[in-house]
Amino acid sequence: MPEPLGTRVVVEHTSACLRDNPLGDPATRRIEVLLPPGYDESARHPVVYWLPGFGAHPTLTTRALAFGQAPADRIHRAMARGDIPAALIVVPDATTAYGGSQYIDSPACGRYLGHLGEVVAEVDRRFPTRAEPRWRAVGGKSSGGYGAVLAAMRTDLFGAVLAHTPDAGFEHSYLPLLPGVLDTLEAAGGIERLLDRRESGPHDTAFMVAMSLLAMGMCYADKPGTTPADALPCDPRTGVFRPDVWERWLRHDPVRTASAFADRLKALRLLYLDTGLRDDYHMHWGARALHAVWQEQGIAHEYQEHDGGHHGIEHRFLTSLALLGRVWRGSGQGD
Repeated sequence: MPEPLGTRVVVEHTSACLRDNPLGDPATRRIEVLLPPGYDESARHPVVYWLPGFGAHPTLTTRALAFGQAPADRIHRAMARGDIPAALIVVPDATTAYGGSQYIDSPACGRYLGHLGEVVAEVDRRFPTRAEPRWRAVGGKSSGGYGAVLAAMRTDLFGAVLAHTPDAGFEHSYLPLLPGVLDTLEAAGGIERLLDRRESGPHDTAFMVAMSLLAMGMCYADKPGTTPADALPCDPRTGVFRPDVWERWLRHDPVRTASAFADRLKALRLLYLDTGLRDDYHMHWGARALHAVWQEQGIAHEYQEHDGGHHGIEHRFLTSLALLGRVWRGSGQGD
């Protein structure tokens, strides 16, 4: 017999944090809530907040390829088998006009970390949750993994972090992309022409990589009114490097901020980090650097490397989610 699947519920929330945001992006956002198989409204449930990566649709219910299963189906089947603990899986929408927010409170983009806090409160209000940090986990891949680590460092909302190849060690993941991005911008006829392709396409790899660096620059900007041309670490026309802008980016690198937030990371019940050794953007070096810094700071965590790349690794989500069973059993399922 086929394994039972859970139910998908979509609710809307109008965010006070995103009202009048600098980019004019919508303040009303959809929240996808995946209810576990055998969901019982009379019981209280732990919650996993899963943060989509840059440029991704805020859902776990679709497949990226014709092969395999949608992440939501894969997760629900694992729950039905008892491989991972039953929980609500919540997917917030933190997209921006540039494709992603990094889940940061950015003067140039909007208050997306604050928005995540609002989503937590809204889910606790609408659903029978275990509304305490020890029963909440936050996870994601790439920019979503970055957002998960950031949320743990800057809030006390979560007791567990599941970070798959998060943005870290920016000199390894971002700087090597810059020359190719400059070529893409020049071929497009400039930044504004590239931005026109958000609607018209084509949305090829070069476009997505260029958009990702423009988005990062806007997220890491330190003042309202910053333009994409001002936000890049080099002049988009001449290629001249801008050390002051790059230093602004580095202030958001979790490798460099770990020591400032070590106490919060040490308080987590689970801190999981993994990376693929064939990552398309060399982000495994950033993950290794983050692992090393956490070790130096005495921050307990579980670190794994696997023989994968940056894409097509959704099966790895089950590895991290399974560890929550150990954490939540230790919290007392009957509480």
